[in-house]
Amino acid sequence: MDTSERHSILIVDDEEIIRDFLSEVLEDYDLTLACDGDEAIEHLKKRAFDLVITDLRMPKVSGEEVVKAASDLRPNTKVMVVSGYSSLKTASDSVAGGACAFLAKPFSIKELFREIDNALEQKQE
Repeated sequence: MDTSERHSILIVDDEEIIRDFLSEVLEDYDLTLACDGDEAIEHLKKRAFDLVITDLRMPKVSGEEVVKAASDLRPNTKVMVVSGYSSLKTASDSVAGGACAFLAKPFSIKELFREIDNALEQKQE
């Protein structure tokens, strides 16, 4: 991938192992990592991202709050929610709250890339 075309992605997860996994798998993107919702919102205040991938359940500031902050601060930024606490209601609430996608943990790398591609295509429309 040409570095001038690298999409920026903010990864938000309170579990270091998930952040490390995603940063390894998504190494061709321009990545910023946040260990909680507070840190993610601070990053969103400072710059725009093409995509935010956020965990849903985190201490202090939840993924729902990250989705809302991204929508308020950066309306052109797409947000994907990932969660180990998945249900139809959780997924539909996330999408109703402004997320473009919901991915249940554990997910495959193929599923991850499919959802990222879909989100980035939506952003370009």
